[in-house]
Amino acid sequence: MRTLTDEARLFARMSIFGLGTGAAYWILTSERAGTVLLLAFGLGAGLAAVAIFVGSRGGRRRAREAPLEAPPEAGPEDSPALAAEVEPLPEPGWAPLGIAAGIGGLALGAAFGPWLTIAGLILAIVGALSWLSAAVRETDAARGRPPR
Repeated sequence: MRTLTDEARLFARMSIFGLGTGAAYWILTSERAGTVLLLAFGLGAGLAAVAIFVGSRGGRRRAREAPLEAPPEAGPEDSPALAAEVEPLPEPGWAPLGIAAGIGGLALGAAFGPWLTIAGLILAIVGALSWLSAAVRETDAARGRPPR
């Protein structure tokens, strides 16, 4: 487990939990649906752990093959070690949560009335538009286009 990344360890523990809980649930209740869902959760988390482990091995291999020092004309912000530590944050951070809450409002609108459907639709559209416009701005900036 020492060679696993933190993410792979987390998913491996989630997999062990799901599989163990699914087995205990089956022994205690003999109920099929809950057992299948718990076992599927455990298998899915295990698959994610394996995927992260395999992906991280390729990343370590590429890091070993990459030069350790930046070219002399590069500044300190261009060094490989510094670039690996900094990850861009998605903009805006509230948009995925807004979309999810809006879709939840749309789904609950069937039970609680049209006002919740309308509010959910508005929230989902506003979140999606802000997320899409931020993605377009980031893409334009990466391609060197002037901002609109």
